[in-house]
Amino acid sequence: MDDQHPKSLRVLSIYERLRKGEAISKKREAERFSVNEKTIQRDLDELRAYIAEMFQGLMELEYDRKKNGYVLKKDEEGWLTNKEILVVSKILLESRSLPKEEMDRILKKLIFQSHPQNQRFIQEVIQNERFHYVPLQHNQPLIEIIWELSSAVHTKRIVLIDYKKEGSDAPVARKVKPVGIIFSDYYFYLIAFPEDYDFDFPTIYRIDRIVRYTITDEHFHYDYKNRFEEGEFRKRVQFMHAGELIKITFRFWGSSLQAILDRLPTAKVIGKDGDAFVIEAEVYGRGIKMWLLSQAQYLEVIKPKEFREEMKRTIEEMLGNYRQEYV
Repeated sequence: MDDQHPKSLRVLSIYERLRKGEAISKKREAERFSVNEKTIQRDLDELRAYIAEMFQGLMELEYDRKKNGYVLKKDEEGWLTNKEILVVSKILLESRSLPKEEMDRILKKLIFQSHPQNQRFIQEVIQNERFHYVPLQHNQPLIEIIWELSSAVHTKRIVLIDYKKEGSDAPVARKVKPVGIIFSDYYFYLIAFPEDYDFDFPTIYRIDRIVRYTITDEHFHYDYKNRFEEGEFRKRVQFMHAGELIKITFRFWGSSLQAILDRLPTAKVIGKDGDAFVIEAEVYGRGIKMWLLSQAQYLEVIKPKEFREEMKRTIEEMLGNYRQEYV
C-alpha cells in the first residue's frame, strides 16, 4: 500500500467528521491513525486551504477553545440556519406540490444541511406532517421537467408540447415560446406564448399535464423593453387564469382589508364610500372574476361597466341554481 492511500483516508475521515459537527483534536487524531501531531496539523492546514477555496468565506476551519478542537464554522449570512431549514421544510410540506418520493428526497437533503445536533429535532417537528403527506392526484415527477423548461426559458428556445387538458381524452400539440415558470396553489405552471399567434397575454399550462415535450434548437426573440416578467405577471393573475389585462374598481366592506391587499398585490385603496373601501387593481380578467365571486355579499364591482355587467349575469345564473327545492 503506498503512502498516499492512508493519508487520503485520514484526511477524508477528518473532513467527514468535521461536516457532522465534531470537534477534531490533534492528539486524539494522532492516536487514532498512529501518526504524530505534526502530521495531523498538516492535514488540517490542507483542509483549511481547501475549505477556504471551495466555500469562499461561507465556511471556515477554526480552533474552538471551549471544545478543545478544530471545528467548521459556517457564516450564517451565507447558509440556511436551523430555524430557516425548519420553516422551509414546513412550507414545502404544506405546498403538496411534489410526489412523495421527490418531496422526501428534498427534505432529507435540506435537513442534512442543518447542524447534526439539530437534525433530529427538525425531523421530529415535521414527522407527523411528513408521515401524513398526501401528494396531488397527478403524482407526476416534476423536478426534471421544471429544470429543463426553466433552461428553455433562460435560453429563449421554442418548445413543442403535447398538452392534455382537464377532461380531454387525448393531448393536443402546441408549439410555444416559454417565458416563465410559476408555482401557485399546489401546481407548477409554464407561462408561454403560442408560436403561431400574436397574443397580448400569455397562455398558462399546468406542467403536470404536459405529456411530452421537446426543447428545440430554434430560438425566439422579444424586445428587452417588452420582456415578460414573472414577478409582475404573478401580481396580476388569480387562480392561474390569464385573459386580458384590465383595471378594475370595486367596493369592499368585509372584515379584512389586509387580506384583500395581500391577495391582490396591485390593489390600492383610492377612497371610502360609507363603510366600504373603494379599491383599484390591475388584473387579468378570467381569474379575478372567480376570486371576486368568492367574496360573496361583501364586494361590489363598480367598473369597467362591461365587467360589472358580466358579474351581474353570472350572479343571476348562480341564483338560478337555487330556485329548485330539494327535500
